[in-house]
Amino acid sequence: ITVSYGYGVSVPPLQLASATAAIVNGGRLMAPTLLRRNVASPTQETQVLSAQTSQTMRQLMRLVVTEGTGSMADAPGYLVGGKTGTAEKQSGRGYAERRLLSSFVGVFPVDAPQYVVLALIDEPKGDAQSYGFATGGWVAAPVVGRFVGRAAPLLGIRPRPDDERAYDDMIAITLPLGGRHLASY
Repeated sequence: ITVSYGYGVSVPPLQLASATAAIVNGGRLMAPTLLRRNVASPTQETQVLSAQTSQTMRQLMRLVVTEGTGSMADAPGYLVGGKTGTAEKQSGRGYAERRLLSSFVGVFPVDAPQYVVLALIDEPKGDAQSYGFATGGWVAAPVVGRFVGRAAPLLGIRPRPDDERAYDDMIAITLPLGGRHLASY
């Protein structure tokens, strides 16, 4: 029963980052490596999602940051998308309510993904700043947001304040929900 809401399933961080890259890069799953690749040599790729599904997932991941639980991953001037994760750790035959594994996997720039960033925090403790919460949105998403804000300029990605709103408007127009567009909410 617990598998239905994500418990009882775990993946290594590299596997999560690799799957996230496939979700946002047009649906191409590439074998991850820690070795430098020759840009001229072909890579092994498997098409696991359609390009349209990948585009929709990028839009949804952006909405997680602009409207959802990952809002603290927002980095002004950069288009960050992502997904929060919070799981209670297994303890005996059940789960320990106060022992969490909190995460946020982020992608930037989400309109043309280049980087995946994963923050995984083992047994975080909520504080006054997080109102006592220790979920992925409260403790891991801010880590990714700060990382993107500091690393993007070093990676040659310039802030684009004008593009940010245009991309968010595109999301509102192109994601129908039950026959109505998100922009009508």
